[in-house]
Amino acid sequence: MKLETRVGMFFTAGIAVIAFLIFRAEKLDFVGKSDHNERITYFDQVAGLNQQSAVRVAGVKVGEVRRIVLDGARAKVVITVGPEVTVYSDAMVSLGSIGILGEKFIDLDPGHSAKGPLPQDRPLPSRAGVSLDNLMETMADIGKNVKGITQSLNESIGGEAGRQKLDEIVDNIRTLTGEFRAMAQENHGAINHTMANVEALSTDLRERLPRLAQQFENVGKNLNGLLEEGRPELKGVMGDVRKLAQSFQSTADNMKVLTDRINKGEGTIGKLLNDDATVKKINEAVDNVNGLLGGFNKMDFRLDMNAAQWDKRKDSRVGLGLDIVPNPDYWYALGFASTPDGKLSESTRTVTQIDPLTGLPVLVPVITKSVTTDQAFTVSAQFAKRLGPAVFSAGIVEGKGGGGVEYRGLDDRLRMGVLAYDFTKREDKPNPRYRFTSSYQFWKGAYIQAGVQDFGNKDLRTVFFGGGLRWKDDDLKRMVGLAGAAK
Repeated sequence: MKLETRVGMFFTAGIAVIAFLIFRAEKLDFVGKSDHNERITYFDQVAGLNQQSAVRVAGVKVGEVRRIVLDGARAKVVITVGPEVTVYSDAMVSLGSIGILGEKFIDLDPGHSAKGPLPQDRPLPSRAGVSLDNLMETMADIGKNVKGITQSLNESIGGEAGRQKLDEIVDNIRTLTGEFRAMAQENHGAINHTMANVEALSTDLRERLPRLAQQFENVGKNLNGLLEEGRPELKGVMGDVRKLAQSFQSTADNMKVLTDRINKGEGTIGKLLNDDATVKKINEAVDNVNGLLGGFNKMDFRLDMNAAQWDKRKDSRVGLGLDIVPNPDYWYALGFASTPDGKLSESTRTVTQIDPLTGLPVLVPVITKSVTTDQAFTVSAQFAKRLGPAVFSAGIVEGKGGGGVEYRGLDDRLRMGVLAYDFTKREDKPNPRYRFTSSYQFWKGAYIQAGVQDFGNKDLRTVFFGGGLRWKDDDLKRMVGLAGAAK
């Protein structure tokens, strides 16, 4: 059987398996619409939530997340709910997680039947849940404060000098307590006498306080009488109060003059606060800093670890890829791989054959070609641009110049693409190197892959198959946050 026929049969079987997995994983329905009810909701933050994440009511899974898209500045989430759940007008959804580091899910409170069913076209109200990132940030701030306190204590009492200070403090406390003990013993009688005097004083106050209260009441009545009579001795007091009020009024007028000068831009402080050029420069500096920090926070990262078995060379390829994504429409892809690169080698040997014309033995050279495996560590660096479902890339592919195109569907879970690189010609490789790769992500970050390497060079052509794992930006941030908290 020819190699082309075997490759075709292999790809036909692979496509059939991939189609089966797609229908199985996506739960496609051929006979009609599913009996699940589809609803939409909006969240300000859905970090950690993935497609096919569970929708739970009282901890019981009743549906799953179908799509997550960006709608303006918020995340639009499309969920399905089983027919056994009725959603009412006072329903509410929030993000939850199983344990501290468990997978996230949508917690649905279906509401109460007295409120009536929620119309199909109305989004489900949502509320923000407790974020593990916020918790880790708070714990990191607490750790910094504790570290600062321990560092201050270490600087104050650390080392030999600190130990001497502690010894001195303990000795002083011991001496002080001894002196207090001796003082208490020497003045035991005086202390008892003082306590007796205090007790007698409290008894006397208990008897006198009612009389003092009556006397204060009488004084208040007398003052009221004096004010009503308008006696001359009160006129001096009222004059002093009037002068004090005038002084306060003068101080308030001075403050008003000062604030008016500042508002008019007079003086150093007034010029600083009212100079448009100075304010503009300060605002521009703040905007530049905010833009720099905002751009860094918006940058995403994606990590890809994969391995594949190369059929013809009986060897494997292991790779690690990192995508730096400043914008969803383009990104920078870095790759590191250990690849069993195939090379064609020739060997010549001499055999003895009978010449059919002369009947005499003659020596005939026989050339044998074989493909050897050269395991090499390669580096790739490409720029990728996305246009709809197509992704175009160009740059360095495994140490050689090249580029490719890839089709991505089913929310990037299904990928099929072609790479072309190493355009230099040699005897065993007359054509550029082409690699066809197909992959399907069947569960969270796990995916399977299959393809053909060097299908443009017959002697180097081989089939490969394998799998890998993909981590998105939220997973990397969670790991980095845990590493920072551990420090």
